[in-house]
Parts: sequence; structure tokens; C-alpha cells
Amino acid sequence: MTSPPAGGVTWARVCKECGQCHDGRDSHLFEYQDEVDDELVCHICLQPLLQPMDTPCGHTYCFHCLSNFLHDQDFCPVDRQRLQLQNCRSSSLLVRNLLDKLVVLCPFRGECQQSMQRCELQPHLHNRLVRAIKEVFTYH
Repeated sequence: MTSPPAGGVTWARVCKECGQCHDGRDSHLFEYQDEVDDELVCHICLQPLLQPMDTPCGHTYCFHCLSNFLHDQDFCPVDRQRLQLQNCRSSSLLVRNLLDKLVVLCPFRGECQQSMQRCELQPHLHNRLVRAIKEVFTYH
């Protein structure tokens, strides 16, 4: 995982979700302003949950983490009960809203010291990208 581009723009590789450079198989990484409650952390990637999924046995994981784990295994990572992805469901709106309200920092900290709710980061990055592209074409 690498930081967003500085100066020399390789914007094609910048993730539109988190602003980091990574391929589609890697999890998004956000820089959180405050420590995140352990109840909102995936026990596979140890990061705050993204697209949280609840298992029938009561555990919650990131969709990406759980689907990758269940590709090779057939049990819950915490209690080892048999598990299939089709038996899991998206977490409640309450949980998703709590996660969306976590405060993250803009990954372009050299130029932007703004913090915002996680759900606001993607529009913020989109606006930064549009401005950066306009600047590149204006100055060249």
C-alpha cells in the first residue's frame, strides 16, 4: 500500500474510495482521526469494517475479508462454526451509519489537512481529483 501521488500525478492508480494506491484485491486503508471502538473492527483485517457482513453465529466482518476467507475455508474465523457466505447478511443500517460517521483524514496531507466523516471522503477525493486534473492541463 502506498500513499497517494505527490507532484507527479499517476491518478489512474489512485483508489476512488480511500485515496491510496493499491490494486482491487487489497483492502482500502483510511487514516482515522481517533481510535476506533473494537466492536467496529473486522477480526480478519483488524481495520474498521467496510461493507460489514453479519454471520449467523453473530460475528461481523468486512464483506471483502469474509468472502476471501471463505474462498479457502468453510468456518467462522472467530468461533470456527461452519459458515457459507450466502448465509451471511449485510449489517444493520445502524452499524453501517456508525461506520460512515467515523472521522478520517484526507490522504493528501501535504496539501490538505481536512478531516471528515468516512462517507464524505469519496466525494472529497473526487473533487480533489477533478481540481488536480484541471491544474495539470492548465499548467501544461
